[in-house]
Amino acid sequence: MDSPALSSSIVGTANGLICLYDDKREIYIWNPTISKSKKLLNLPWDSFFYMKYGFGLDESRDDYKALFIDDCVEESDLSYVVNIYSLRTDSWKTLYDQLKGVFLINLLAKFVNGKLYWTASTSFCDFNVLKIISFDVADETWGSLELPICGEDNFNIKLGVVGSELSLIYTANLVATTSDVWILKNSGLHVSWAKWFTIEYPQNVGIHMGSPTTYPFSTHLRHSTKGDSLLPFPELY
Repeated sequence: MDSPALSSSIVGTANGLICLYDDKREIYIWNPTISKSKKLLNLPWDSFFYMKYGFGLDESRDDYKALFIDDCVEESDLSYVVNIYSLRTDSWKTLYDQLKGVFLINLLAKFVNGKLYWTASTSFCDFNVLKIISFDVADETWGSLELPICGEDNFNIKLGVVGSELSLIYTANLVATTSDVWILKNSGLHVSWAKWFTIEYPQNVGIHMGSPTTYPFSTHLRHSTKGDSLLPFPELY
């Protein structure tokens, strides 16, 4: 498939549409099934330093939204400028002084059941995960989730998606040979974490071979009909 943008990165996917941005700072919403795309209006914010991204669907209004979030640090006070694009109105909205005292760790949000999710800490460039921050695409409101009690070192926590559920992968340390995958269970008003399974890595493959903390552990963790899982790893030398 020919992408509408060269050297592009994926902001997110929702309901078959893909949001891309390229090295010219141009943003597209692309439908690869029918080979059509729409170039978005210019982003109303100049900085792409430590930019956080998200893309999701507001089913109540049949509206796709893209988020571009930028850090603002003034005299050690941390907050965010949040730019929200609405495909339905073809317009940008900018919200200032959002999430004061919160540092979003992963660059790309995970979109699950109407919400975008990031891991978060409380100080700039602190990658020790303390909680999970959510953004409701329909209501444009922020929320938070507590972490499961999965270990002592929260530096090695990454968000992911298993099927249609939010998940996280926890690895005890950089040389560990196993990782635990947790699933967020939502039953009515009760939300809880449950450990789903443990990954035992092949010899010489551990999280020290994986991606940086700022990236989720996978776009999707797929299961075959036989129950096998597919996880990407860098080439070993």
